[in-house]
Amino acid sequence: SFARRLLLFALSQVFAPVIGFGFTVEAGGKTCFDETVKSSERVSGDWRVISGGVLDLDVEVTSPTGEHVYSAEREAAGSFAFFATDSGTYVVCFSNARATQAAREVSAKITVGEQGDGVELAKAEQLAPLEDRVKRLHTSMISVRDLQDQQREQDEERYRVTSQTRRWLLWFTVLEAFVLVAVSLWQILYLKSFFEVKRVV
Repeated sequence: SFARRLLLFALSQVFAPVIGFGFTVEAGGKTCFDETVKSSERVSGDWRVISGGVLDLDVEVTSPTGEHVYSAEREAAGSFAFFATDSGTYVVCFSNARATQAAREVSAKITVGEQGDGVELAKAEQLAPLEDRVKRLHTSMISVRDLQDQQREQDEERYRVTSQTRRWLLWFTVLEAFVLVAVSLWQILYLKSFFEVKRVV
């Protein structure tokens, strides 16, 4: 039935391949990833620079024919979404060519496999009550998935900040102990020399 087909479509969108990853783009370098995409499939992604000097990158998405379907210059974060017009390999490149020293730490997520035909199915005026509920369920599941991804990224960022803070506290504690020991030794030597002078007098 039409409702069953719509339900299968909604589930296929929710469980479309999602690639979430982190990586480093060296100063003056470029890091590229490629995805094999079929015609009419939806490709979407979002990315952000986590750390590394000035938080910016140049990003390009190139189609199998060499067409730039997405580009961003000197951005700290961004997102893209499009339906593939050609089957083949789409290349996503992150360029840090403008930097001379600092590497960039990047977090990205790419989703491939959502069919463009679903745009017509999603028109509310063509849906029966059951089909409308399936559409709302699909939208809710997508929102939950995006929320989980966002929460994971926030947890990773908090963990990174906490680890860095702990390292600073450790070094500060070591430095503080060193200073206390040095001051104590100085006091002992000073008092020793003071009493030796007193005895001589």
